[in-house]
Amino acid sequence: MVKRRDTTLICILGIFMLAIVATGDLTSSISGVFNSFIYAITELLSTILIISIIVAMSRVLMASGINEVMVAPFTKIIKTPTLAYWTIGILMMFISWFFWHSPAVALLGAVLLPFAIRAGLPALGVPNANKRIFLNT
Repeated sequence: MVKRRDTTLICILGIFMLAIVATGDLTSSISGVFNSFIYAITELLSTILIISIIVAMSRVLMASGINEVMVAPFTKIIKTPTLAYWTIGILMMFISWFFWHSPAVALLGAVLLPFAIRAGLPALGVPNANKRIFLNT
């Protein structure tokens, strides 16, 4: 798991070690690990649900082909890698001002990525445009 860079087991062991140091009791430490799972689920379940819905909507858009029509005005602008980079970054920034930024950026990035690649922008250019625009605001 470590070679695959899966940190789940390492995090669980870390929580267990923190609990054992804090309580000094094996049963309380095991209980602490399970309580941390319950706390994480109650805090993150809504986020996981929203991201799942965004991924599902993105797949429906691509399967139906409506994503081509939806971004047609922007494909006229996206002709070079530089224009693709800045257009996508500014659109993501604008969308995130009005909506919760994680799902909005994920959906917009997924829809505009094929057009950006056709213009010559590397696949990692879209997340980099997002990062640069958000860090400068």
